[in-house]
Amino acid sequence: MKLTVLGSSSAGNCYILQSDTEALVLEAGVSLTKVKQALGFNVNKVSGCLITHEHGDHSAKAKEFEQCFPVYANKSVIEAKGLKRTKEIVAEKGILVGNFKVLPFHAAHDVPCLGFLIQHSDFGNLMFLTDSFLCEYSFSNLNHILIECNYSDACLDESVRNGLHWKVKERVMTSHMELQTTKTVLLNQNLSEVHNIVLIHLSGQNSDPQEFFEVIAKATGKPITIAKPGVELELHNNPY
Repeated sequence: MKLTVLGSSSAGNCYILQSDTEALVLEAGVSLTKVKQALGFNVNKVSGCLITHEHGDHSAKAKEFEQCFPVYANKSVIEAKGLKRTKEIVAEKGILVGNFKVLPFHAAHDVPCLGFLIQHSDFGNLMFLTDSFLCEYSFSNLNHILIECNYSDACLDESVRNGLHWKVKERVMTSHMELQTTKTVLLNQNLSEVHNIVLIHLSGQNSDPQEFFEVIAKATGKPITIAKPGVELELHNNPY
């Protein structure tokens, strides 16, 4: 199973888990054309698309997506985007999306937001968490983790000194995950079987990708990938 990153920032978020025969799309923040291109124009293999929350960089293209393949989202996304075909999902109630077993869980954002625990025979267990300033869950048996590492306090303070409004700083701190929080959340998981950690949704203004890579790699001892458009990563059940 391959992970393809189409977008991982406030400009638009979308990730695809795909093999030759099936695919799961995460988020609807980039154009349907980009998704089709990443799928080799085989949209028939898409089992579904999961959307975390209503903000445009995650759901702007949801109405187009639901015309093409099944979409799953919480009630606030469905209402905010006027979706007609999208199926409502709720935290802690598992669903089956093709061969992908999905357990939504609560994320801590400034609008209703979900994270996802995704299981598939090709890659095992994957945790997906974005746009959340904390995580109240500790999962076992994880093999892959995609987790937000949006900003650091130092970078955010520097942005304020350079003119960022304090209200923007306040909003970032109460809606997105800071570097040290990401590290703490990761260390609260059972990492013994984790093969990959992908840091997602880094702020273009308030992050330092190299620092984030080094801090999380040192803390976890795991292979780290910084998500950006064009990144591809093979996901397996074992690391060898």
